[in-house]
Amino acid sequence: MSYDKRFCEALVSIIETSSNKRLTLEKKLDRILLSIVDCLQVKSGSIMLLKKVSKKGKVLEVAASTNARILGVRQAFDEASPSVWVAKNKKPLYIHHATDDVRHENRFTHYSGDAFFIAPVIDSKKVIGVISVTDKIGFDVFTREEQEILINIAGQVIVALENNRMVKSIARKSRDLKRKNAELKKLEKLRTELFNMLIHDLKGPISEIVANLDILSYVVKGEEIEYVETAQSGCNTLYHLVTNLLDVSRLEEGKMPIIYEALNPAEIIHEANAGLIMSVKSKGANFVEDFPGQAESMVFEGDRSLLTRVLQNLLTNAISYTPQGETITVGFRPYDEKTLEFFVSDRGPGVPEPFRQEIFEKFSQLDKKFKGQVYTTGLGLNFCKLAVNAHGGSIAVEDAKEKGSRFYFRIPVCRVQK
Repeated sequence: MSYDKRFCEALVSIIETSSNKRLTLEKKLDRILLSIVDCLQVKSGSIMLLKKVSKKGKVLEVAASTNARILGVRQAFDEASPSVWVAKNKKPLYIHHATDDVRHENRFTHYSGDAFFIAPVIDSKKVIGVISVTDKIGFDVFTREEQEILINIAGQVIVALENNRMVKSIARKSRDLKRKNAELKKLEKLRTELFNMLIHDLKGPISEIVANLDILSYVVKGEEIEYVETAQSGCNTLYHLVTNLLDVSRLEEGKMPIIYEALNPAEIIHEANAGLIMSVKSKGANFVEDFPGQAESMVFEGDRSLLTRVLQNLLTNAISYTPQGETITVGFRPYDEKTLEFFVSDRGPGVPEPFRQEIFEKFSQLDKKFKGQVYTTGLGLNFCKLAVNAHGGSIAVEDAKEKGSRFYFRIPVCRVQK
């Protein structure tokens, strides 16, 4: 068989071995060495890898060999051996008569052939190992063509080493990611449990404050009643915030069932407005209701408590951004035969186009100034989105006709079957 054919067959075998992800590095090097031995028609060969065993010292260690007894044998980097010379000088070495060359008297003694050839394995100008062959079958000579074959093959060993490094790196990173993911899940569970516990425990004290302020509102007279009303407004806001925090978590986990009942859309809006009369008065604004004809006779199916709170959150948001003395329009209309649309329009600065999706996300806080206004949305709009989605609907914001924002949500007239 010609050298060219033997070289091509060896190269194909080495490439297949290098790309086999199921093989360990040791198995890959063993198979590559066998391909080299067969191609060059030698009895003996080895692959040594350069390793750092301490802060100062390096060694060449036998990683693959035709002689199993020398596997793992090391040569110190300051030792006067042929393999160390090749690694230090980054050059191949061919010795035709080893017995006549005293410089290489530390060569392994188990070889029977006199001629040997060693090629460096170089990656990015750094020697990472050496390949040696000896005990030539037939004439004990390595031709220049055979030497070039080994030098070319040495480059393919890098592929095997690099593939193995990448496989180990990916496996290590995968293990690290799994471990970190497990830790994050554990921390998230603890955070969620602590969060829910704190929020649940806050509702009790806040309810007591609200109840006592309500009693005070009947006792306090004159100008001092304004302080009580302001405190009531603040406590109501805080109570709604705590309720939103708890219910957002429950909605996300699917632990808040939708309690459907027949509802009149006008009544839902009246109920939402009634709970915010003090807040809108303190702002010097007012509500305007916009209903279609025969509104009192219209009926749809939904959860009264959730939808009332959705409207109250939208109204609270409108009160925050509506200038003194302006009006806030709240109403509904049939969007189509199967869908009802509720809306809240204010005369505020409006919501910039880039933020119209972001404001409905959890803990969204937009510190982008627009017309002198800083937007802070918190959890109210996120709760609205989750509650509306639970009804099979959608929520969005657009520019109002004159100025300001128009928040609207659309839900099916009939309950969603899941």
